[in-house]
Amino acid sequence: MRRVRVAWLTLPLLAVCTDATTAPRVDREESAGSWKTWVIASGSALRPGAPPSDESADARADRDGIVAAQNARSAAMDAAIARWSSSPTAPWHALALDRMEVYWVLLPDVRVATPARSARAMALLNVAMYDALVAAWDAKYTYKRKAPADADARVQRLIATHGVPSYPSEHAAAAAAAAAVLSYLFPAEDTAGFHALEREAGDARVAGGAAYRSDVDAGYEIGRRVAAQVLARAAADGSGASWTGQVPAGETSWQPTPNKFVQTPFDPTAGSWRTWLITPGAGTDFRLGPPPAVSSAEFRSNLSELRSLSTTRSVQQTNIARYWATDAPSAKWEMFMRDEVARRGLPPVHAARAHALASVAMYDAFVACWDNKFHYWLYRPISADAKLNTVFPTPPFPSYPSGHSTISAAAAEVFAELFPDSAAAYRDKAREASLSRVYAAVHYRFDVDSGDVLGERVGQAVVNYMRNDGAK
Repeated sequence: MRRVRVAWLTLPLLAVCTDATTAPRVDREESAGSWKTWVIASGSALRPGAPPSDESADARADRDGIVAAQNARSAAMDAAIARWSSSPTAPWHALALDRMEVYWVLLPDVRVATPARSARAMALLNVAMYDALVAAWDAKYTYKRKAPADADARVQRLIATHGVPSYPSEHAAAAAAAAAVLSYLFPAEDTAGFHALEREAGDARVAGGAAYRSDVDAGYEIGRRVAAQVLARAAADGSGASWTGQVPAGETSWQPTPNKFVQTPFDPTAGSWRTWLITPGAGTDFRLGPPPAVSSAEFRSNLSELRSLSTTRSVQQTNIARYWATDAPSAKWEMFMRDEVARRGLPPVHAARAHALASVAMYDAFVACWDNKFHYWLYRPISADAKLNTVFPTPPFPSYPSGHSTISAAAAEVFAELFPDSAAAYRDKAREASLSRVYAAVHYRFDVDSGDVLGERVGQAVVNYMRNDGAK
């Protein structure tokens, strides 16, 4: 087993990744319990029973315990309170990205973090945390229970709650959902460590005066029930199916590429995996027309461009190519969203919604892209001309269309809808991601142009969904 690296060690980096980071804006998100959910029927579907009244013996006993714990708290508990005093989802998001980074460098031998599987993992995690928060908010504003520090002057207010009701605990709900999903995604890890973080999140909220123990227990139950539905969906999404096909014969069909000459391409079945919003495949808007024939003037022009880049590539083009290849392409956009959420100080449910929408867009875009890749099976530029000088080894799967282009264009449309003041900047980032693959000489220009078109279609499908999900 691998020991779980502690996520909060990476969180201070948020402050240096953006121009300015603000505290979460004071928005109680009172309507969030009615927002559209992904896997549960609605926010009210998991509503727990009413909590004990403030004057009940159980509530008084809970507050007595909090007071005693606060008076005896240790430096370790103070540190835990600080860790869990803000976003209920950011530490889990950071932990997932940390694990993806580890597995990314193990490719192609360990295929946990292939491009498509990385996007799938983040979509499952972000959807689970979002649905858990929506369910928590439904109950919060049904029962409107005051936090312990608001109900008893003896309880120290070590965590600001901004008047948001305490029952059930949003941190416990997100933690239980995240720990279960991460344990599924990374079974070779120290999964007990994920659940230890789950317990710490709940304990810290109690010790900080922000939650009763019954709030935390109710949050855990919501998170676990959401996770059960997410994992049931994951088990049936087709990602576990073995590929039994063969690489098509033909001079222009995909071939293993240097330097490792991987014989089985990454995730040949991913084009058939279950999507969240779109329906890819033949006869849909998400099945592109065929790539240019290798005898065409367009193909020859594209290959000529790559031959020229092999000898004239600038330092800037090389750096751009390397930047976009250092992580899974979806991980880059997950980081952009992390930074944008922090910079704007989005409140918890808005932040979780933004992450879920972007990750769903990227996952669905990958499925659509892989449907096209393994329909056309076009060989890579290095197979068309073995003398090409690539910036890094060509990834082991067909060329048309570009995955970086498809998912980046999809993500950029979601970012543009969420953050219209930054729409142009994110669309420019998406185009840079596309061009990086040409600069690296691992894609033809028609690969990236077609990927842009496909990704925009996926992104618009997600934008249409988000305009009707009830969020305000």
